[in-house]
Amino acid sequence: MSETLVIRGGHVVTATDTFRADILISDGRIAALGIDEGWTADRVIDATGHYVLPGGIDTHTHFEHHNLTGTTRTADDFRTGSAASAAGGTTTFVDFVRGLPGESLLDAFHRRRASAETGSMIDFGFHLMVPATANSDDSFDQLRRLTEEFGATSWKFFMAYPGLMVSDDVLISGFTLARELGVLPMVHAENGHLINAAVDALVEEGKTEEHHHMHGHPVAAEREAIIRAATIAEWVDTPLFIVHVSSADGVEEIASLQNRGRPVFGETCPHYLVTGYEDYSDTDFEAAKYICSPPIRESVHQEPLWNALAAGVLGSVGTDHATYTMDQPEDLPPQKPQGRGYFPNIPPGVPGAEERMMVLYEHGVAAGRFDVNRFVDMTSTNPAKTFGLYPRKGTIAPGSDADVVIWDPRADHTIPATGHRSRAGYRLYEGMTMRGAPRHVFSRGVQLVRDGELIERHGHGTYLPRTSLHDRAPNPRPGNRSAIANPRNREV
Repeated sequence: MSETLVIRGGHVVTATDTFRADILISDGRIAALGIDEGWTADRVIDATGHYVLPGGIDTHTHFEHHNLTGTTRTADDFRTGSAASAAGGTTTFVDFVRGLPGESLLDAFHRRRASAETGSMIDFGFHLMVPATANSDDSFDQLRRLTEEFGATSWKFFMAYPGLMVSDDVLISGFTLARELGVLPMVHAENGHLINAAVDALVEEGKTEEHHHMHGHPVAAEREAIIRAATIAEWVDTPLFIVHVSSADGVEEIASLQNRGRPVFGETCPHYLVTGYEDYSDTDFEAAKYICSPPIRESVHQEPLWNALAAGVLGSVGTDHATYTMDQPEDLPPQKPQGRGYFPNIPPGVPGAEERMMVLYEHGVAAGRFDVNRFVDMTSTNPAKTFGLYPRKGTIAPGSDADVVIWDPRADHTIPATGHRSRAGYRLYEGMTMRGAPRHVFSRGVQLVRDGELIERHGHGTYLPRTSLHDRAPNPRPGNRSAIANPRNREV
């Protein structure tokens, strides 16, 4: 049995309110909220001058992620990836399942679940990746079974990349079955044919240096794929989630769909918000640090993405944490150096699990773009609601899991080059000044961070079945949020 705990003196922050309250934690859950209730507990933590937040939820990670051919994988496994997440205040992640060559979806699910249960410090779920072959094999039968038996209630469809790119008829079939099962369809929205043509043209012109990767992923590819996927979703009559939106054009299309009443939701990522093409356009192999898909575009796209977050057009921020090292460790398959000087061979992905909440607090709350309640909404509450984890996760309320972050809003610091928990070996946010950081982090009442120092508890994480769309209250219509910080963003 876990210890009982009282967190005293802090300001509890939810997606809608900020209020002074003490918290009683027992058996891994929040037992009660109150003030000076005279509770007795095994431990008491003084949170005076701090915010008390629900643990962060990152619904887009790639830990132990293999490429389609199985020739390489991300540097972070469930141990190091979950450690980086916990250190940054994230207590739940949702990763992905795709079969290796010759492996069924069912076998891949059980393999990855077992690996995560052994290595992860925090709780986790899985999205299922729909194979390009789904209309001609038994993939949809396996998807149905994994959804009904194991609560994997979100499916991802790739609209780009050879071997992954699904045809429109798979989108139609998949969206139709998803609607029947109460599954949320997700799309990687880039037109693969446009990307292939753009990359081929660059290679033919000899423009293969690392920074040209961005030019191989035109904004038009994202815009067209969003429109096409949303059109199919409208015809099928299903909600739709757009992952890692990277451009002003993309958010403009999503806002237009929402204004017509369509349930189209989306996320962006920290690297699209605070880094830009200008950061790497004049570098050589160093540009490989920034290579991800969709690409990190020109900085002119940043403010529209921030505005979309503040207004609720984009509801959450996932990291798309997919790490490949800039050197070649002996214990890892080929990493970014395999493509030196030839961007099509560089595996795409960047780190961000540890820095996500600090970047959003600094450039969102501290910068006055939105208040601390909106910060909690986009980092925890809305992801929990969107992906069937609420109210077990995503809020501070009696009965919810005691996933709690005691956040110091005055923890001024600079992101260092060293000391990170990810195996990436670098940070995109190195040298950036941050105001605010997690001081203590708890997962189901078990402490993972104490006074800013990680306590490694690998194997603590547990698999989370998620509710279907049929079994939960619908999300409120997105959008129509004030982009101005309001008085609830009070001093503590």
